Amino acid sequence: MDAEPPLSFCYFQLWARVSPAVALAHSGLEWTGKFPAAWKELKPTTPWGALPVLETSVGVVGHELAILSHIAKKAGPAMEGADEKEQLTSLQLMSESEDIYQALGRLKNGGTPEQGAAFWTGTDATKHNRQFGLAVFLTLLERFHGAAGAGEGRFTASGISVGECKLWTTLHILILIKEDVLAGYPSLQAFYDRFTSLPATQSFITTGAAMGAPVKQYFKMTYE
Repeated sequence: MDAEPPLSFCYFQLWARVSPAVALAHSGLEWTGKFPAAWKELKPTTPWGALPVLETSVGVVGHELAILSHIAKKAGPAMEGADEKEQLTSLQLMSESEDIYQALGRLKNGGTPEQGAAFWTGTDATKHNRQFGLAVFLTLLERFHGAAGAGEGRFTASGISVGECKLWTTLHILILIKEDVLAGYPSLQAFYDRFTSLPATQSFITTGAAMGAPVKQYFKMTYE
């Protein structure tokens, strides 16, 4: 049987929906990365008219969370989760991180100063989750870490599940905006510090790994 070709990941050179590249850097899978040279021409050829996309042996896959799920299946237990509990832990981290990303996206694309203040300072957990302030998200994640029971600095035994890759990528977005954003959340800070220190993470931050160049900050906003 012929060997499968390397996975090929395409996304903008921006720190936004870049978690699949972070996951691929940790996966042990063969992969290549690229930034779109001519997005207007590429856009209509993508499955959903958007990036990121992942070229696989069975076709092109779109949507960040679908790509992460495929990487998890291909890479095995370290990234998918060693058992049912870890798999569900990873999936929930992916989804909760996506909720934070969506909130940031709403602020970046037309959010008012009042909405920005509500996100960065709001602590009311009784509101609809679409209106949660960042402190509510981080408090829930801090509590979830305790329930995961995987030990300091990780949510699963491997510490590099695709959910943890998505979470770290999201936390890094926040830290690029506000460096001390994890003050008061010791479990999340320990997770972020451990994941950041991993060689594959450092390679991605400094060189972009198989992307060929580091990605640039995308979310820039005030937080007061």
